Amino acid sequence: MDEISRRNILAAATLGTLLIPAASAGARPRRFKLEPGTQGIRTFQAVHEGLGSIDVRMFDFGGAPSPANFLIYDIPVGASEGVHLHNLTDPKLGAFDEYYYIIEGRGKMMIDGEPILVTTGDHVHAPLDSWRGIENIDDTHRLKVFLTYIDRTPPA
Repeated sequence: MDEISRRNILAAATLGTLLIPAASAGARPRRFKLEPGTQGIRTFQAVHEGLGSIDVRMFDFGGAPSPANFLIYDIPVGASEGVHLHNLTDPKLGAFDEYYYIIEGRGKMMIDGEPILVTTGDHVHAPLDSWRGIENIDDTHRLKVFLTYIDRTPPA
């Protein structure tokens, strides 16, 4: 039986279906779970004290424990995620490294006080203990960002 390839998994994310080799059609591997549709989209006001509201697609993977978390920001024109800090001593915001991948649009990030222009295909690592935030600087289009955040809280 053929293994499911990374390419098939990535295609599934785009198409909304899991592509399974013909030899195993009808059966899904137990370790894969699809989360189809638009469930999990919520609108948040003033994210990290930023401007306006941001639509956020949350991926909870059925509550499975994991240090890696994913979400998609859909930031309207004129809106932003405010500049904020994640560190080990602030339980309110959490201890997160963050990886921003720009799906589409144009934005400006602030990383430790330095402005960085970002556009489709760019990715930015915001490590623990660094200030970060992102804003949509386009006049007409939304900014879409795939955000991966890794929990760096030390084990108890």
